Amino acid sequence: MNSNCKILYSIFFTFMLLWSSNVISSEKPATQILLKNVNIFDGKNKKLSMGQDVLVEANLIKKIGKGLNVENKQNVVVLDGGGRTLMPGLIEMHTHLMFRYGVRVMRTDFDAQASGAAAMETLQLYMQMGYTTVRDVGGNSLGLAKNIAAGRLKGPRIYSSGGAISPISGHNDLAMFSEHPGEDVYSRRGDTNIITGPIEAREAVRKLLRGGASQIKIMVGGGVASDFDPLYADTMSEDEIRAIVEAAADFGTYACAHAYTDSSINRVLDAGGRCIEHGFLASKKTLKRMKKLGAVMSLQPYAAVEIFKEPEKLAGFNEENIRKARQVRDGANNMLTLVSELGVETFAGADLWQEGIITKTPDDMVLRKRWFKDVEILRQNTSYAAKWLAKSGTKNPYREGPLGVIKEGAYADMLLVDGNPVKDVKVMADWKKNLRVIMKDGKIYKNTL
Repeated sequence: MNSNCKILYSIFFTFMLLWSSNVISSEKPATQILLKNVNIFDGKNKKLSMGQDVLVEANLIKKIGKGLNVENKQNVVVLDGGGRTLMPGLIEMHTHLMFRYGVRVMRTDFDAQASGAAAMETLQLYMQMGYTTVRDVGGNSLGLAKNIAAGRLKGPRIYSSGGAISPISGHNDLAMFSEHPGEDVYSRRGDTNIITGPIEAREAVRKLLRGGASQIKIMVGGGVASDFDPLYADTMSEDEIRAIVEAAADFGTYACAHAYTDSSINRVLDAGGRCIEHGFLASKKTLKRMKKLGAVMSLQPYAAVEIFKEPEKLAGFNEENIRKARQVRDGANNMLTLVSELGVETFAGADLWQEGIITKTPDDMVLRKRWFKDVEILRQNTSYAAKWLAKSGTKNPYREGPLGVIKEGAYADMLLVDGNPVKDVKVMADWKKNLRVIMKDGKIYKNTL
C-alpha cells in the first residue's frame, strides 16, 4: 500500500470513528403526542373525566391532567380533541385469524402463506374498527403474533393460543371424513392439535407455549359448525383437561375452554379451569358455581343470536349443524340474562372472523345492550378483557404497562370518538364516521380531526 492510500485509509477510519461516536453518544428526543381537551373514559369508571390532556411518550401514557405543557415543542405532535371522548383501544377476545374464508375454503384454496396474508387483511380491518388488541383462540397465528410484537409487521396486538387442542371427534378435529385425524392439512399447518390422553395433552401444551402461545385453547364439548361432535357430547376427559390446565399453569398462564353445556362447563371447573368460551346452554346452578369460583364467561352473543337466527340459510350447514345452531340460539337469551343478573365475571369477543361479517364485530357490542348497561359493555372489551390477558403471566408478550385502561404508565392504545359511548355504545358501530383518531402503541393509525 502506497503512502497516499495509507493517508486516505487513515482519514476514512478517523471519520468513521468520529461518526459512530457521535451516533452512540447522541440521544434522539423521545417522540411525544399531546392530546388536548378530551373527556376520558378510562376503561373502568362510568363518569367521564372532563377536559383533560393526555401526554404520550414513545408507546406509553406519560401524564394525564388539565393544561399540560411540554418543554420541547419541536418534538411533540399536538392534537386538539375538541371535547370528544378518549377511551382505551378495544380488545376482541374471541377470533380465529387463520380461517377468514371458512374451514372448507381455507383447506382447499389456501396454503400457509396465503392463510397468513388473509389474516393480515383481517387484522387491518380490526384496527380500522378500533380493535387494537385481539385474542386468537384457535389457529396458528403464533408467527404473526411474534412479528407484530417485534414491530416487523403492523396490526393489532395478538394474544395467540396457536392451534386449539382437541380430542379425536372434538370441535377442532378438522380432518375430512376420509382423512385420519391428526394427519390432515390443518394439523400439518399447526391450526389444530389432536390429542388422545393426558400425556399427549401435556405435550401439546408445552409445544404451543414453546412456540409463543400466550394462553391455551381447548375443545371440551361439542360445537355447532363441526361434523363429528354432538352438541351435548363431553369430548375431552377430566384427566386430559386437568393435564392441560396444570401444564399451562406451570408456565404461568391459563387455558380457555370451548364448552356450551352444564356437563362440559362443570368438567372444566372440576379440572381447575376458570375460563369458559360460549356457555350458551349453562343453567343458573352452573353459573352460580362459576361466580363463586371466580370463573369468567367469554361472551359471543352476536354469533348465537343473530348469525343463528335462521341457520337453515347458512352456507354449508347440514341438518345436524342446523339443529345444533337452533339449540344454541334458543338457549342464549336465558344464559345471558342469568349472567347479567348473577354478576358472573365477563369479557367479550364477537367470534365474527369470517369474510362478509367481520365488519359486524362492533355490532356485537350494540346487541349486548339487551342484557348489559353500556358501561359494562365497554368494560367487557377494555379493562375486563385486559385483566384476563394479563393472566397469561410470563407468557404475556406485552408487560411494559397495562392494556384496556387510560392511566399513567399504560400502553398508549386509545380511540378518540365522536359521541359518548358510555351513554350509548351504538356510536362504536358507526366506526368509519365516529372513530376520529386510532392510536396503538403510541403511533397514530388514523386521524381525521
